[in-house]
Amino acid sequence: MNELDKLRLENDELRRQLEKDLPTIRGMFTIETRERGKLRQRFEGENILTLTGREFYTELAVLKAFTPEFFRNDRLAYFGLGVGSQPEVPNITSLVTPTSYVGSEFLAAVQAPATFPAGITTRTSARLVREYGRAEISLLGATVVLTEAGIFSNGNPAANWDTSSRPTSLATAGADAPFFYKAYEPITKTPETTLRLVWELRVV
Repeated sequence: MNELDKLRLENDELRRQLEKDLPTIRGMFTIETRERGKLRQRFEGENILTLTGREFYTELAVLKAFTPEFFRNDRLAYFGLGVGSQPEVPNITSLVTPTSYVGSEFLAAVQAPATFPAGITTRTSARLVREYGRAEISLLGATVVLTEAGIFSNGNPAANWDTSSRPTSLATAGADAPFFYKAYEPITKTPETTLRLVWELRVV
């Protein structure tokens, strides 16, 4: 092996080490259904942080002006569910087949305040939770097979993320890009079951 090859190997090893040390934002997704308190189905796994989500975190981290003025004021505030599926890639622009959870509403507000897992001294992890009742999602007594979900902010994507005019209906879901997205094994929601969705966001 000549000196040039040795140098290339050293550079490759240095690059791999730097990539390991860089922090990443991960989401741990957990969804489960229960009937009269008894667990019926459960799925958990990591998700994709979309380009919309990556832009969100980048703009939150910096100032627009020292007055102070910010690039955006929206925060992660809603879950959306669907019955379609697609590969978990960064350039996702919407759920494939969004579904309503009550009436014609697509986006369901998460519990507030968000919580920080116990036992962690620094806030590098936050948990978003939504509990869906028996009559929610399973509208008019229907059985719904869920296969996709996303996290959305309280900002209007069509109005520079303005928080005073956020649409939440199914009519606009096709143009609503999730910040985090998860496609998962079928979870069946019936009028007899409740559904709990927990999304834990981690900087690791």
